[in-house]
Amino acid sequence: MVSLYKSVWKACHSSVCSIRFLNGNDIEVVSLTGFKAGDYLFTHDMVNRFNKAEFVEIKFVKEDGHTVHAVERLSLHDFSERIITSYDQEITGFSVISIADLSFESIPSLELAVNRHVHIGQAVAILGYQYDNPNLTIKSGIVSTVIHRNGNRYLQFDGSTIWGNSGSPLIDLKTNEVLGIIGYKLDRKNKSYEKMFEISNSNIKMLEKAQGEFEVSGVDPIQVLIAWQKQILQLAGEIYKAQGSSIGVAIDVKTIKPLLKAAGIEIT
Repeated sequence: MVSLYKSVWKACHSSVCSIRFLNGNDIEVVSLTGFKAGDYLFTHDMVNRFNKAEFVEIKFVKEDGHTVHAVERLSLHDFSERIITSYDQEITGFSVISIADLSFESIPSLELAVNRHVHIGQAVAILGYQYDNPNLTIKSGIVSTVIHRNGNRYLQFDGSTIWGNSGSPLIDLKTNEVLGIIGYKLDRKNKSYEKMFEISNSNIKMLEKAQGEFEVSGVDPIQVLIAWQKQILQLAGEIYKAQGSSIGVAIDVKTIKPLLKAAGIEIT
C-alpha cells in the first residue's frame, strides 16, 4: 500500500498547485489548492469570494513538495476574469479557471475519471496544501459512502482534511485519476461557523450605526463592543482553520463532466 502512495505522489505532485490570495502588503489572506487538467485549473468555488485580496499567486512545486517549479502572479481582477465557470456552493462547490496563456505548458495534466465506478471502501489519496504550511502534502483515505444531493453525486471519504485542502484532487490509488474535487461542505461544524460569522457581522453593522451617540468617562462603549466582536471573529476564524476533520466530501467527477460540457469546456 505504501508503494501505491509513493507512486501517486511521483505521478501527480507536479500537477497540483497552491492558489494564494494576497493583500497589497503581500500578506496571505487565504489559500486554496488546485490542479491542472487540460488548459484549466480546477479548484473550489471560494475563489469568487476573496474581494479583499489584491493579488493571486499560482504555484506548482517539484517532487520535494517545496521547491518552486512554476509560478504566476496575477492581479485579483485578471485572475477573476479567467474564472470561466463557477457554480453556487449549494449545487457543486467547484470552479474552473483558464490558464491557456500562462507559463504552465510544462505542467502535466491530471485525468478526470469520468467513466470509472467508485467503490465504497476504495483507497484514495489526497494531494493538497493546508493551513499554515507552504508544502504540498499527500494524505491517505478511503471512500466511505456516496451522497446524492440536488441531483449530484458527492464522495464522502475517511481521511484527514484541513483548511487549505479545498480544491484538492481526490485520486484513485491504482489509476492516478481524479475521482472528485474536495471542498463541498455538508458537516454541521462548517454550517455553525458560517452562521456565527453571519451573526457577528450583523452585530458589527448594527453597532457601527450607534457609534458616537454616548460616552462613558470619555470612552465610546460602542467602539469597545465592535472591537470585541471583531476579536471574536478573528479568534473563531483561526480556530476553525487550524481544526482538522477526519471526514471530507468531494464532488464526484461524474457530476462535473456534464456541467463542463454544458459550459462548452472540453478536457483533452
